[in-house]
Amino acid sequence: MSVNRRKRARVGAPDPGDSTEVPTQPEVTHDADYYFDDGDFVIRAENSLFKVHKFLLSRDSSMFKDMFVIPGGTAAANGLTDETALLVSDTVGAFRALLWVLYALPPELQAYLTNVTARDLDRILLVAEITNKYHFTTLEAWSMQVVRSAVPRITFTQRTSLLLGRAMTIADRCSDTALSDVALTAWEALLHSGVNLPQLINVLEQDQLTCFSALTYCAQLSAMKIMRSGPPGSRVVTVTGCDGLSKAQLSRLLFARWSLDSESLRLSKNPPALSRGAECNATNHSAVCIHEWNKLWPDWMATKSVLAIDSVDLLGRLNEVRKIVHRRGQIHPTCRPMMVVAVSTLIATMKGNLGDHFELPAAWAE
Repeated sequence: MSVNRRKRARVGAPDPGDSTEVPTQPEVTHDADYYFDDGDFVIRAENSLFKVHKFLLSRDSSMFKDMFVIPGGTAAANGLTDETALLVSDTVGAFRALLWVLYALPPELQAYLTNVTARDLDRILLVAEITNKYHFTTLEAWSMQVVRSAVPRITFTQRTSLLLGRAMTIADRCSDTALSDVALTAWEALLHSGVNLPQLINVLEQDQLTCFSALTYCAQLSAMKIMRSGPPGSRVVTVTGCDGLSKAQLSRLLFARWSLDSESLRLSKNPPALSRGAECNATNHSAVCIHEWNKLWPDWMATKSVLAIDSVDLLGRLNEVRKIVHRRGQIHPTCRPMMVVAVSTLIATMKGNLGDHFELPAAWAE
């Protein structure tokens, strides 16, 4: 492999019968910032070479530490020269982000815990992704802490919405529920910020980010107006507020409208299970608490504040019910907190199953 070297162009008349152009190989270059003369290990990402210090790579990464030694305990030969550089599958940007955090001074990293812009978050997410990949335990923990603290402080737009998708992806990969929660909250704020919802749906589908699809489709459903426009008994409807959506997306939304309306009707008549409080005996719980709970649930679901929320917004309606369940009913004092628990559990279940309402059956897809 040659570095910074190009083949000399052939001079002369072209062969009329030869119309095939041989593509030239991209030039392999030394990285401007991370090719150190005193480095002892060469790594290639795409067409950039990095000459770095092996001890920094192996200090916090079990993967690189094992990579530098071959069976028998001797040092691996790869990476000693440009020609034997270790080839990694990462992008140049991702690997530069890793080296940036490895060579950064502690005060510089500490500053990111309190002051991060959307542009900074892009780099920190790269750090989180690549440190997770290469098992940099300490640096991964630092980057996840920065992302968790930064997401609630940033006002996201459609242009920066993919950063939230990446944050949710790394949260799922690392089982970081705290980051998942703040990312969901930030996405909900984005949906209510006046963003163009059809464009946002297209961004999600183009990048295959399914984590926010159900919430975004629900917001789009609430923004749409569906009116019957045919003669009595006709199934013809006019839909407004959906410019920019494909026929398939519109079909999915119309099916979800029917599915969510049906689920809302079912929930209005069927309360979740109410667990017994610590000091409520079984007889009283069955005869009084559950009886009262079952009687009052339809009333709570039919209050003005609940009905003011669109029927497709199941989570919104249930959140409103959770605010008012403790106000009425001859229910044992230790069972009253269990009412809030019952609604909270139902909300969590509904949130987890929300995407199912947007799964278009084959009959609707035709």
